[in-house]
Amino acid sequence: MFLNHIGVINKNAEEAERFYQGFLGLDKQKDLILPPELSEELFSVKGEIRLMAFGMGDQKVEVFIYPYYNLSSPNIPHMGLLVDNFQEIIDKAGKNGVRVIKGSHNEKTVYFIMDFSGNMIEIKPSS
Repeated sequence: MFLNHIGVINKNAEEAERFYQGFLGLDKQKDLILPPELSEELFSVKGEIRLMAFGMGDQKVEVFIYPYYNLSSPNIPHMGLLVDNFQEIIDKAGKNGVRVIKGSHNEKTVYFIMDFSGNMIEIKPSS
């Protein structure tokens, strides 16, 4: 089995592009509108939903643009990324308004970054 993609919701297309393409450096692979019938059938949403896909190689993040999105509480759902440029991403986050969350317990530290709609992404150095 191989994870093909993960889907997240964002409130705003421009912020999604700024985060996933601009900040993370993923390629924009798709930008389309799901028709109302399909949106309702799949997601129980009456109306069109914009779908933007960003990725690198065979791995994708599908971002569904839905302006009425509210985060779940508690905000536990997340994805995890292994990154080559870990410290660069942490440094870049502060300069780009990307929130970094750092948690430590028993000498282990975990880092998350949040996209501009509040979706959490755990980041770890790849080596």
